[in-house]
Amino acid sequence: MTYSGPADVVFTHGESESLVHNLMISFEQTHTSTFYLCFLPDRPERQGCTQVRVTLPNGWVEYGCVTYIPSFGLVFHTRDEWGLPRSQPSREEP
Repeated sequence: MTYSGPADVVFTHGESESLVHNLMISFEQTHTSTFYLCFLPDRPERQGCTQVRVTLPNGWVEYGCVTYIPSFGLVFHTRDEWGLPRSQPSREEP
């Protein structure tokens, strides 16, 4: 799966979350359970991010624990090593 364009992204920092609407991203599935999320590096939400949730315009949601913070984004892991379909939360869910 790959996508480039606007998306809603929730960054989690411990107990707090910050939502960025229509963040321009490049999103790529690099392994069955690993995704690379790329965006402008000056986003302060990137630093210290522990979890991320990405909602694409078509309603598809991917989320997981951040495992690596490279220069231009985040790498996160869904903990779904077997590639089993996950239920998708509704768009209204925070």
